[in-house]
Amino acid sequence: MYMANWSDLPDDMLEYLTSFLPIQDCHRFSAVCQNWHIAAKQKRYSPAQQIPWLALGETDDKKKRKFYDLLEDRHYYLDAPGLRGKVFCGSSYGWLFTLDRKLNFHLLNPLTGEFYDLPPPPPFYEGHLDMYEHDLPRYLEAESDDEEAHGDLREIFEGLQRDFVLKAILDYDPSTRSDFTAVILYGKDNTPAFWRPGDDAWTAVTALPTGLNDIIFFKGMFYTVQSPIKDNYSAIYTFKVGNDPNPKATKINLRVPCHGDHNYVIDETYVNFQVDYLVIFDAKLHLVERFIQWSDDDRRRLTTKFVVHKLDLEGSNYSTCDHINGHAIFLGGNSPVVIGPSQFHKCMEDAIYFTDFVSIDSELYGAEDNGIFDMIRNNTTPYYPHDVFHHTHAAPIWFTPNQWSDEYRSGAVNQQLDTKRNRYHSYTEEEIETPEGISSNQVPGQDIFVL
Repeated sequence: MYMANWSDLPDDMLEYLTSFLPIQDCHRFSAVCQNWHIAAKQKRYSPAQQIPWLALGETDDKKKRKFYDLLEDRHYYLDAPGLRGKVFCGSSYGWLFTLDRKLNFHLLNPLTGEFYDLPPPPPFYEGHLDMYEHDLPRYLEAESDDEEAHGDLREIFEGLQRDFVLKAILDYDPSTRSDFTAVILYGKDNTPAFWRPGDDAWTAVTALPTGLNDIIFFKGMFYTVQSPIKDNYSAIYTFKVGNDPNPKATKINLRVPCHGDHNYVIDETYVNFQVDYLVIFDAKLHLVERFIQWSDDDRRRLTTKFVVHKLDLEGSNYSTCDHINGHAIFLGGNSPVVIGPSQFHKCMEDAIYFTDFVSIDSELYGAEDNGIFDMIRNNTTPYYPHDVFHHTHAAPIWFTPNQWSDEYRSGAVNQQLDTKRNRYHSYTEEEIETPEGISSNQVPGQDIFVL
């Protein structure tokens, strides 16, 4: 009986098979033989849904960045120059927004090496650095940010690096579209601003109020939410980035009341407060309320519950959800990621996987307010040891691996290369499994993450 040679399967069939594989298995697929490796590099088909990784801090030698794979309960280490010394302030479509200690701003895909040089958040120094007016140029031009040489100024910039950009998102994946827009919430007032490839600076959206919590792109519009401040209602606004340099904002005729104790002081020590998120699932926009207890004594935060509301934007109404239709939602500083029911058996259904919403401000507890909130049982369980976050430089963030580079796309997308896109090289991955029966020297090189 004739036995087919697996290595001789048709190229189109092999390429199609890779579209069903998560990134970890795609790399193992590529290690089987040369033909499979070539097929895995083609990426002619849309990738499979990916479970987000948790982007953590740097290794002790500061050379690699640590990522946690929830699906396989293991770590990966990326030696990517674009990640060194950086804080993540946003994550969309597998692209990370990063700031270094001099507030150089970048948008990069750590798995393909593509990146954009972004203008600095505008204007990052107002009200913060007036007394250092004469020292500022020396610090920004210095090759090193040595603590002894720059003292207080370096410490101030570290604080700005962690806290100045609350959130950064994209409307579309830059790997698939050239006409994408980046939007940030920045500064002490969480002012929104946008940037598009070719722009020399960020453009602030001055028509919106201050104190915004979150922002999302939905059906061609950006939506943003302001958590309850005075009247105990969340307010939702929308705007569109087009040809007008000063986009007009519209307040949605829909007010969602706070469903918890907001700004309620307990024993003059603990304070409850609310953070709002906007999430899309089942083709509807949802408001997710997160209630956090904060201790003034030791600056420890603890998320106590989540409440989810489905928004009827046309009917100016909302309904509170007892469950989220079996979905798993990944929330934090990233653009929300929603995993459908039973897509991955290791994902808890009707659950919210959350990270700390701010960077470290407690020397004792750090950015440890992370867990899985079960919407059915109304309780929280950990997905990662809390003590890991005690000494991180900034809060962790969910990151969805995206290895689909634009070089594999159609010519229409490749026309965007006349903008500020660049590529760095390269990185290694230290803990990838070698498929059974394949010796380590058969794995194609050390660029295992560069398919």
